[in-house]
Amino acid sequence: MSSEKEPKIDQDGKMINPHNPEFITKVPWYLGNSGPTLKHHAVQKSDHLLSLTEADSLVQRKIQAQASALSTAPRGFRKGACKNCGATTHKEKDCIERPRSAKTSAWKTGENIAADDVSLRLEDYGKVSYDAKRDQWKGYDTEEYQAVFDKHDRLEAERHKQREEAKEKMREMKLNAKEKKKAEKAEAGEDKDSHSGSDSDSDFASDDEDERGDQDGEDFFERDESARDFQGTMAPQGGIGGNGMRQTVRNLRIREDTPKYLRNLALDSAFYDPKSRAMRANPFPNENPEDLPFAGDNFVRYSGDAVKLAQNQVLCWEMQARGEGIDVISNPSAAELVQREFADKKKKLEETKRAAVLAKYTDGNTNKTLDPRLRLGQTESYLEYSRDGKLLNAPQAVVYRTKYEEDVFANNHTSVWGSFYSRARAAWGYRCCHSCMKNSYCTGIKGREANDSAEVQVIAPARKPLEAVPAGNNAAKKSVLVSRSEVYGESSLGTGSGGLSSDRLQQAMEKNESNKVEDGKRGYNSMQSVDVTLEDMEAYRRKKVKTEDPMANLLDSDELLEYKK
Repeated sequence: MSSEKEPKIDQDGKMINPHNPEFITKVPWYLGNSGPTLKHHAVQKSDHLLSLTEADSLVQRKIQAQASALSTAPRGFRKGACKNCGATTHKEKDCIERPRSAKTSAWKTGENIAADDVSLRLEDYGKVSYDAKRDQWKGYDTEEYQAVFDKHDRLEAERHKQREEAKEKMREMKLNAKEKKKAEKAEAGEDKDSHSGSDSDSDFASDDEDERGDQDGEDFFERDESARDFQGTMAPQGGIGGNGMRQTVRNLRIREDTPKYLRNLALDSAFYDPKSRAMRANPFPNENPEDLPFAGDNFVRYSGDAVKLAQNQVLCWEMQARGEGIDVISNPSAAELVQREFADKKKKLEETKRAAVLAKYTDGNTNKTLDPRLRLGQTESYLEYSRDGKLLNAPQAVVYRTKYEEDVFANNHTSVWGSFYSRARAAWGYRCCHSCMKNSYCTGIKGREANDSAEVQVIAPARKPLEAVPAGNNAAKKSVLVSRSEVYGESSLGTGSGGLSSDRLQQAMEKNESNKVEDGKRGYNSMQSVDVTLEDMEAYRRKKVKTEDPMANLLDSDELLEYKK
């Protein structure tokens, strides 16, 4: 006995895995008892594969059903149907028909009830093949396109009818002209009997020649029209002809001519539009356009007779606005004559005005030149003066401004920075408060007094003012100025008491020599305060190099100068 279980078979003969649980293979009670199956879990796909022929037949059945539904449309509104069109296969919100008004809707009037929609799902009839899914002609009805053939047939018949009517009318006109010519000959007294045979022959020959000539002229006209359309259109693929983009023949050029875009290869040259082959601006704007072989399309458009034609067009528009029917396109000769008459009248009117002005303000001598002293005094500016000779509404003086902000008062100041200069401090400041600190807050008059007093206190120790001397003292003749040595630490070069000592001067010279800065580096205690004596100042002066001395560059060199007698 084998341990393998035999597979179960459902109603369609399909095998079911025997290891599946019973609650999966058992059908629910509300679907009936059908034995073990798996159909109730998902929609089972049919193994039948729909071909293109079967799909087309199903679509044709749908079309026939739709036609029968249209023929048997209901006559009244049905409950639950669409309120807009009256069909029962969809609701009002899903209706694709044009919304009707409230008075003409289907549920109000009960008229014009639409037929029910016929839906078709090919998947319900089997598995749709790859070709059937992608069939572009699915649902195409050949009878629908018959209306297009009928429309073109009617148009062609109407064209043929009009063509025949035009030919018949032309024959009648020719026949009337011939009869009129014969009547004129008969009135002139010509003998019809002697020339009847020749006249009949010539008449038949002339009829044939006229018909042949008319036919040739008509063919020539048709060929000319087709040639014009053939040149004026270009297909999108690049070929000539067809209903594509229209090209202008004026932009075509001979192959030997230089193209517009090669005349000036600079990056800032005139713009060239490759689509219309137009370069409107001048590629050489700095040169005279009249001397150039090509000065842009606008130069031709705004020069020569083009300007005159535009003036004629504007004049015709103005006359048409006044009710005169003159058009420069339909009747160019009349427009040109009107333009000349208008120019003559305008010229005569200007001469009349000029003569009237000269007669009123001059003595009639138009050749008299203006006094050269009055030429510079002429002006066209309008000025008004009062009775006392004062100028009214005088033009304001032009204030020249710079890019910098002017008259900007910041921090409560009433004057700008730089309006005050302190000679004691050698600095600029504000005039309102005598403050020499930029962007400081203004303190007004009290601040000015405080700044002035502080300035005196700061500068007073640096210099001593002159001492007052009594009037009756003979020592007034004596100078009371502060000595130079007390201010700058200097004294006379004498070697007495209070003068320089030769020993201390020698030591100062050696000290100055040893304290020289090497390689631009300072000593460790170089920044500390040191008392400077008179000997140190003298040693500094002797060792100091004077750049204005022409021999200063030869102090430490061994170069020998040439001796010139």
